[in-house]
Amino acid sequence: MAALKRNIWTLYFLVVTVGLLLLLVSLYQRWDEMRSDETAYQLARAELISQSVHSLFRTQELVLDVVGRELLNRGDALTGRQETPLLDSILSVNPALVGFGLARPDGQLVRISTNMDTSRLPNLLENPSTADGFRQALASEAMVVGRTYYMGALGEWLIPIRKALRANDGTVVAVMTAGLRLGASGSVLSEDLHDGPDDSVILFREVDKYVQFLSREGADPERYSAEKVDPDWLVRNSDVEDQIGSSLAALKSNPRAVSLRMTRDSRDYLLAASYDPRFQLWTISETRFAPIYRKFLATLVPYGFGFVLGAWLLYLLFRIIDRAEQERREELLHQARHDELTGLLNRTGLLARLKSRVSNTRPFSLVVINIDNFSGINDRFGLEYGDSALAEFGRRLERLSEKHDDLARLGGDEFAIVTPNTDLASLKLACRGLIDDLTQMFEVGRLRLQVGASVGVARYPDDGDSLSKLIRSAHLALYDAKESRNSVCIYRAEMEAAYLRRLSVEQRLRYGLAAGDLYMVYQPQVDEDGKTVGLEALVRWQDEELGFVSPAEFVEVAEKSGLMLPLGNFVLDTCLAEFRKLLDQRPESLDLAINISVIQFCQPDFVNVVLDALKTHGVAPESLVLEITETLFMGNLEQGLQTICKLREHGIRLAMDDFGTGYSSLSLLRQLPLDELKIDKSFVDDLVADKKAANMIRSIVAIAQSHNMSLIAEGVEEQEQALALINMGCLRFQGYYFSRPLPMADILQWLTRNAASGEAPATIGHP
Repeated sequence: MAALKRNIWTLYFLVVTVGLLLLLVSLYQRWDEMRSDETAYQLARAELISQSVHSLFRTQELVLDVVGRELLNRGDALTGRQETPLLDSILSVNPALVGFGLARPDGQLVRISTNMDTSRLPNLLENPSTADGFRQALASEAMVVGRTYYMGALGEWLIPIRKALRANDGTVVAVMTAGLRLGASGSVLSEDLHDGPDDSVILFREVDKYVQFLSREGADPERYSAEKVDPDWLVRNSDVEDQIGSSLAALKSNPRAVSLRMTRDSRDYLLAASYDPRFQLWTISETRFAPIYRKFLATLVPYGFGFVLGAWLLYLLFRIIDRAEQERREELLHQARHDELTGLLNRTGLLARLKSRVSNTRPFSLVVINIDNFSGINDRFGLEYGDSALAEFGRRLERLSEKHDDLARLGGDEFAIVTPNTDLASLKLACRGLIDDLTQMFEVGRLRLQVGASVGVARYPDDGDSLSKLIRSAHLALYDAKESRNSVCIYRAEMEAAYLRRLSVEQRLRYGLAAGDLYMVYQPQVDEDGKTVGLEALVRWQDEELGFVSPAEFVEVAEKSGLMLPLGNFVLDTCLAEFRKLLDQRPESLDLAINISVIQFCQPDFVNVVLDALKTHGVAPESLVLEITETLFMGNLEQGLQTICKLREHGIRLAMDDFGTGYSSLSLLRQLPLDELKIDKSFVDDLVADKKAANMIRSIVAIAQSHNMSLIAEGVEEQEQALALINMGCLRFQGYYFSRPLPMADILQWLTRNAASGEAPATIGHP
C-alpha cells in the first residue's frame, strides 16, 4: 500500500520535473532568441555606422587631396599666411567641414579659410593638441584622423583630418588640414545614435585609444574627448578570442563586425566591434544586459505563474487520485481479509486475528467446522445453490456466535470460530448446540436443505503454542470428528498414527543431531558453458532405527518440534566449514546456497548468527546465498523485509526458492530486494512437452530480467531441458543431468575432473 502511494506521488514529481525542464528549455530558447536579436541589432548598427564614418572620411580625404593640390598648383601657396576664398567656397558646399587650412611640413599654416581667427592659429607641429596627429599625417599615405579637440580659432569642437601632399619622389610638400564638425547637419556624427540610457555608440582611435565620438545620454565633447579606452579592452576578458573565433589580428582585418560579451565596472555588456584599418578607427555599438534582463523577466513572470498554477492544479488532481486509491486500498484490504461469498474473515484475516490473540498471550480456542458431504449439494443442484447454502450457513454462524468471537471461512465448506472460551465441558456443550442449530432445515430458493457438520476444537496454548500447531491440532480433531459424522471432537495427542511417527522422528532427530548422524551433500550449479558456479547444500539423515529419512519429513518435524534452530545451525556451520576446506584446496569463485527455514529467519539474532558463522569459518559474505520461500512473509512481511536488508548490507545474497509455485510471489517481488529466483522443478519437468510450463518459465525469466535478478533452474534432468532453458534466457542450472548431490569429498574430485577435462561431466551440448 505504501508503495502504491509512493508511486503515484513519484509520478506527480516526475510530471512536474518534466514540466519544469520543458519550461526551462522554453525560457532558455526565449532568452537565446532575445539575445540573438539584440546581437544582430548591435552588429548591424556597428557595421552601418562604421561604413558611414568610413564613407564620410573617404569623401573628405578626396576633398583635402583635390583642394590641397589646387592650392599648390598656384605656385605661391607655401609663402606667407593668407586667407583663401577658394577654401570658403568649399566650406559653403560642404557643411560637414568647419574650417580649411594648408600647412607647411614645419607645422606653419599658410593658407586658411576666412572663418578662422588668425590670431589664435597655432603651429600644428608645436601645439600639444595637434602635434601627434600632424606627425602621423607626415608619416602616412592616407588621411589621418586626429584627436577630437576644441579649436579656439573657430570656437567649435571638431575632429581634425589631415592629408599629406607629396611630391613625385614621396617627399611631403604640404599638409592639407580641415576640421570635421561634430553635429553637422547630414553627417553621421550629428545623429542621436544611441537608443536609451543603457545604450551607446563609441568611436575611438586605435593609435592612442582616445575617444573620437560618443553617443550616450549626458555625453558631450568636452567630457568624452578627454577619455581614453582601456588599452587592453579586447584582452581584458580571457575568452575574447574564443568568442570571436579568431585572433585579434584577424579581427582588425575583418570588414565585418563581431559581437562580444564583456564585463566593465561590474556590469555585463553586449557589444559589437568593427575596425577601420585605413583610418585606424574602432566603431563600438554596445548595450547593457540590464534591459535584456528586464525584457526576459517580463516573459519569465507569466511563464512561471502558468507553471505554478499548472503544478497546483495537477497536485489537486493527484490528491484526488491518491484519496481514491486510498479508499480503493482499504476496500482491497477488506476484500483480501474477508470472504467474498459470506462476508466472514477468510484464511488470511483469520491468521491475522489469531496472531493478534497470540501476541496478547491469553488462552483461546479454535473451533473448525466442516459441512458434511457438501460436495453432494454442488453435484446435485449446482454451484449456485451450493454458494447460497454456504452464505446461509455463514449467516447462521453469525447468529449463533458471541460478539467477542471471530468467524471465518477457511475455504470451500470449512469455517472457523475463534473464541476466548477454553473450558472443555463448556466448549463441548456449546459445539453440540451449534451442530444442532446448523443442521436445522433451511431454504435455498425453492429448495429445502438440511446439512450436517463436524467440529474439531483445539485450545491455545494447551493444544498448540504456535499458530501452525494450533491449526494443525484443530484439523486433527476435525478429521477424527468426521469419522463419526456430526460429532464434536476436542484435540487429543493420540488422534493420529502419523503423530507417533512424528514423535519417533523427532526423538531420533534429537539424538541424530547430538550424535552427528546428519550429514551434508552438495549439488553443483553450472552455467550455460557447463562451468560450476555454485553449490546447493542439502541435509541428509541415515538413522540406525528409521533408516533413511526423507528431508521433507524430518525438516517438517524439526519445524514443528522446536528442532529447526539446532538443525539450521548444524546445516549452516557444517556447510561453511566444508566449503572453507574446499576453497583452501581449490580457490575457485563459487557460490554456496543454503536453504533457510521460516523459523530460522524469524529469529531476532538470525543476522548475527549468520555473520558470526561466516567470520568463524573465514568465508566471504559475497559467496553465501540464502534460499527462502514466500511462506516466510505470510506472517510478518515487514520483519522479513528488514532482515533481508540487513543481510544484503553485508553482501549476503537472497534467493526465492520454488518461485512460481505460490500465489503471492509476484506481489512479493515488488517489495523484496531479492538477488536470485529459482525456477521450481515442477516447471522444468514439463518444459519440453507442456507449452504452458514453457510459457511460465519464459514469464519467470522476463520477471527476473526486469528486476535485475539472477535465475537458476532446479531439477534439470535432460539435455533438451537445458537447451530449452538457454534459449529462454536461463543460464544457470542444477539437476541430475549434471550431477546428483555429492559429499564434499566427491565434489572436490568432481571439480578436479572438470578442470582436467575442461568441461563438466555433462555439458550443455555433450551429455
